[in-house]
Amino acid sequence: MTAAGEHNLPERAARGEVDVFARLVQEHSGLVYRVALRILGAEEAQDASQEVWIRVWRSIGNFRGESAFSTWLYKITVNTCLSARRKEQTMRLREFAGEFPQLPVQPGGEDDPEAAILDGERRDEILRALGHVRDEHRAALILRHMEGLSYAEVASILDVPDGTAKGWVSRGRAALLVALAAEAENGQNHGGEAS
Repeated sequence: MTAAGEHNLPERAARGEVDVFARLVQEHSGLVYRVALRILGAEEAQDASQEVWIRVWRSIGNFRGESAFSTWLYKITVNTCLSARRKEQTMRLREFAGEFPQLPVQPGGEDDPEAAILDGERRDEILRALGHVRDEHRAALILRHMEGLSYAEVASILDVPDGTAKGWVSRGRAALLVALAAEAENGQNHGGEAS
């Protein structure tokens, strides 16, 4: 298919071409899952990814092509994930207020065992540390440094001026480093033993 044909995929999906929408999902599902994993963690990333695609299907008619489809998709993904974080925080507050807690879903064993051994510990450390970064700062940091987007793209996705996007990335990076340092210090204080 030509580049022009590729550009028309969202338009064709908006007209109800389910096979074209499935192609969009196939081509961009890695992007959605990566962002969800980094913002929410492994336990919630799959559900959030599915929610993103439901929202994309419902609103694809609103995609006007003024930006790249991936930029529009990043925006929906980040907003969906931040919404899920707020919902999770509300649930935690209710749990502490004495309501029956919801049991977490156990993560699946879909990772390659060899890859998990090699980089799982460091990835988990970073994901835990990201949990200590303010939501909008985390989103900006992930989009800029983990997804490789420009500051202008980050600003567009988060609906903020370029300067604000740069500030959020900087604050997110600082908070991440502080959290990583605190975790390393806690590991040393506990003799560095694994549980």
